[in-house]
Amino acid sequence: MLAASNTVVGVDFGAPRRARDQRRKIIAIAAHAVADRRYRVDAIGVNERLIAKDPPGWSAKELLDELLTRTVRIVAFDFPFSLPDVLLRDEKFAASAGYTHGAFSGWRTFNAFVAERLPLGEPLDFRPFDAWRSRSDRARLWARRATDIVAGGQPPLKDKFQATFQMTLLGNAVLSRLWESHRYRILPFPGGRGTGEVIEVYPGATLRQMGLANYKSRPEEAMRLGIAACTAAGITLDVDPRLRALCCRYSSGGKTPDYDAADAFIALCTAILHAEGTCRMAIDGDALLKGSEGAIWVPRIACRSALVPL
Repeated sequence: MLAASNTVVGVDFGAPRRARDQRRKIIAIAAHAVADRRYRVDAIGVNERLIAKDPPGWSAKELLDELLTRTVRIVAFDFPFSLPDVLLRDEKFAASAGYTHGAFSGWRTFNAFVAERLPLGEPLDFRPFDAWRSRSDRARLWARRATDIVAGGQPPLKDKFQATFQMTLLGNAVLSRLWESHRYRILPFPGGRGTGEVIEVYPGATLRQMGLANYKSRPEEAMRLGIAACTAAGITLDVDPRLRALCCRYSSGGKTPDYDAADAFIALCTAILHAEGTCRMAIDGDALLKGSEGAIWVPRIACRSALVPL
């Protein structure tokens, strides 16, 4: 893997149950700083399997092990990091999944409980959380966080249509282990130790900031805008042409192409912008709410017309 001090990683994070399917849906792309505000995205280290493997992604456990082997500077994950505060403070909600100490009251208690109940072996077993899928209780369970409302994100426990339910739970099982390693701080949650930073991103919000809606069917334009946002911030990206091609064509399957590698590339661009101080949290509100619900990070720079050729 590339040197820990200069590596930035973007991850598009799906959560199917079996490891091979996870490797279709969990796509990571890394860049490393080679000079002041200059990053190289090449086919070595984290990116090696994008060219050499089929499928080209990771299982959650494999990616966790990689991130724990050597701490990277920033990891940007595309999944909800927490739940709405109203659910975290709901004793009935916690008890329905077997938590016996009242309400969760905060992110870290919820996060550790999920990790305890969700081992990362194959196949993943989400049945301990079935009460949080209750069809009759959707109005409450499908609540959105403040940052979801601002950034246009989906409810963290939505388990139908554009589902985030399994992403939220599996992602939190990974976050808990990163937290416990003392190698990473999970932003913007208070406490924690480590030189690495983990942030939540949402490619849809990043690209809307740049004026591109309905980006899922337009991976080439999405990538142009991600590169343009970096350029506008004075950041140069050197991208291996093979990785550019992969991001424009790769889909993990299904009737409608999902272009997961392009999502991972946009997550990477957001992480690089964060590393260079040009991101902000997509949330209004006090620090206590951010420390409970988390926050999606988006670029400060909009690049509606600053397209650069691939």
